[in-house]
Amino acid sequence: MHTDFREMADRFVQRSPFNRWLGMSCTDAEEGRVVLSIKWREELISSPELQSTHGGILAAMVDCAADYAIALSVGHAVPTMDLRIDYHRMATPGDLVAEGKVINLGKRFGTAEARVHDMKGRLIASGRGLYLVRAPEHGTTATALPAQSHIRPAQ
Repeated sequence: MHTDFREMADRFVQRSPFNRWLGMSCTDAEEGRVVLSIKWREELISSPELQSTHGGILAAMVDCAADYAIALSVGHAVPTMDLRIDYHRMATPGDLVAEGKVINLGKRFGTAEARVHDMKGRLIASGRGLYLVRAPEHGTTATALPAQSHIRPAQ
């Protein structure tokens, strides 16, 4: 695990009130890769009869993991331009883990994929996103690069 990347990923996660509401946290990170997790709780249920986790929660995990994998590579937050989600099985009560990886990083756009697994290691959902790679806004401090980083800036 690379501490600087994990600290940066934690800043990306914690700057979002939605992520904080989800209880999302970063468990591992390196350039171009991030692992996020959320602890299951009743508010995540879509169907009380089936006790299934809402698909929007799974989509958010895919988007965040893919997005932050790109962000760790360019050193700043990036907006989602397109997102595709595939649901493979129902997510029943239990913690979830999402791993995002960069597929391609260009000068204007980056593509990343993510997979969400349950605590038994079963694939629950996967997806791919397209993200706009651009220079960070002036005055942004929450996403500053870690000291002595080997991240190459967006061009």
